[in-house]
This record gives sequence, C-alpha cells and structure tokens, in this order.
Amino acid sequence: MKPHLFLRTLAAVLGATLLSAAPVPPQPDTVRAAGTNATSHLLNAPARARVAETFLDLVRIPGVSGEEQAIGRALSTRLVALGATNLPLRIVGSNTPANLALVLPASHGMESKPGMLLNAHIDTIAVSTPQHLVFDPASGEFSHAHESDPSLPSSFGGDDRSGVAVVVAALEHLHEHHWKKGVPHRKFVILFTAQEERRLGGARYLARHQPDLFDGLEISLCIDGPLDLQTDYPRERLVAVVPKALEGTQPYRRVLEHLDAFCAKAGLQSRRTEIGLGSGDFAAFPANAKAQLHLRSPVRGWHTRERVQIQDLVHHTAFLTSLLLELDSRSP
Repeated sequence: MKPHLFLRTLAAVLGATLLSAAPVPPQPDTVRAAGTNATSHLLNAPARARVAETFLDLVRIPGVSGEEQAIGRALSTRLVALGATNLPLRIVGSNTPANLALVLPASHGMESKPGMLLNAHIDTIAVSTPQHLVFDPASGEFSHAHESDPSLPSSFGGDDRSGVAVVVAALEHLHEHHWKKGVPHRKFVILFTAQEERRLGGARYLARHQPDLFDGLEISLCIDGPLDLQTDYPRERLVAVVPKALEGTQPYRRVLEHLDAFCAKAGLQSRRTEIGLGSGDFAAFPANAKAQLHLRSPVRGWHTRERVQIQDLVHHTAFLTSLLLELDSRSP
C-alpha cells in the first residue's frame, strides 16, 4: 500500500474507533448490555441489566423541585405492583410538597417487628436537563453532553435519581426472588421526598405536619449525596455517613457490620465518614425516625459534571438488597 493511502486508512480507522467510544444518547439495549457486563457476587446478569434499565427509565422523567408529580406517579405505579399501598399525606396550605409515601405491609409472622423506612429525594435542581444525558458503552458511564463547557449546566438528575433507582431496583429484586417465594419481611415505609433541593422542603414539611409517619421504625435509611465527596473514589465504592459516636450503637452497628461483610465478599472498599451530616433529608426527619445513618448515592459530582456508573448502581443495589435480607433475619 502506498504511504499516503496507508495514512488515510489509519486515520479513518482511528476516527471510527474514537467515534464508537464517544458518549452518545443512551439506548435501552446498550444500557442493558452494560448492566449485564457489570460484576456482582449477588445479582445475576438479568438482575444487573434491570438495575441499569431502572436508572435510565427514572432519570429520564423530568422533576425539578416543585414539579415532582410525573416521577411520583411513575414510582407509585411500580411500587403498587409489588403490593405497596399509597399512604395519605396531610395537605396543609396551598404549597404542600409533592412527597410520595407508600407502605409495604409485613408478611405473616413479622407484623410485630419494627419497620424500616427507605428514603431518597425525587426532585432535581432547576437546571437539570435529562434530555442531554449521554452514555459511554465502553465505561458503562452516564454523563452530561455539556460537561466540558463550564458555561452550561451539566446536571442530568443523577442527584438523586440514582438513589431512587437503587431503592426501587432493590425492592423489585427482593419481591421477585425472595418475598414471592415465601421469605418473610418486615413492614417497609418507602418515602420519596420532594423539594429536597429547596432547603429540604418535603422532609421538613413531614416532620412538622406528619411526624407519626415515622412511628414504629427500627431505622430510616436515606440514600443521597455524591459518592466522591471527599472520598478515595474509585477505590472506595460504598460510603456510610454516620456520627462516630453512634457507630457502635444499634441499629447502626448492624448496618455497618453488614457493610463490612458485604465489601469483604464483593472485593470492595468502603468508608465511614461524618462529612455530610446535617445536609440531607434525613437531617430534617424527627427523632422517632432513627435516621442517624445514611448512604451516599452512586452519583459523582455535585450539581455539575454529574456522572453515574452502572457498576456503582449495581454495587449499591446489591448492598441494599443484602442489607434488607440481613436485617430481617436478625430483626429484634
């Protein structure tokens, strides 16, 4: 081959390679394939694909603070299909936040056990633009098409749709593979708060006007906050935020012990930190919520240059799934 033809061919090959590796709008089949290619010692290939698909489905639904109705309806439909029931929430005034609360009743024999509340916020910041979500099949990572331009917003709603997706995917997996087959479970209250980005508006509203929603709980577990906030990411993939003084106190000790055991089996590193205490919905919950521990969401960046990796979604879903099973098996 003549030199100029060789160089032209090489340039074409390199250009095609770079183009194929560049982030593109996510396609369901490509996202499912990336989920299948993720690793987990607990979730099989179809379950991993379902985690990735769940995040894509939920992050595409617009829902900035004060306009959460569409995402609320979608979540209600999915959770009612698992046997959950919508809880009536009190309306006080004309600007009541669009919180969504459901209860999944305890199975037979577990009615006397204390319940557990799972929480993530469904609103996104005002400049979130999920229509500009892109996906890199090579890395299995979602990002924003404008992230390289500092003059443009680069949030697509990974905060906190990644946390919402983890809760939904874990509950759907437990329902399909454990609870339908007779594995007993306690009562779960599923609380998706609105207006978190407006000074914890939805959580503060409930604490003031409906504190009884949190009665009878062993623990509340909130999933929120950027995974890479002052952590050694990607070495540390799971982060628990808890006051150091409470690490040895139940029920938080059980959660932290299970986190250590899960990471040992999965070959992961975790971190315990106090960074983030007081800055999420859990901080506005009343004392009876027992909400002194929360998990960081599988999203990186804080309202700018957001990124969510499918592998992190899978790790978080697998951990929450195993934690709920473990807490039921050791329920007081």
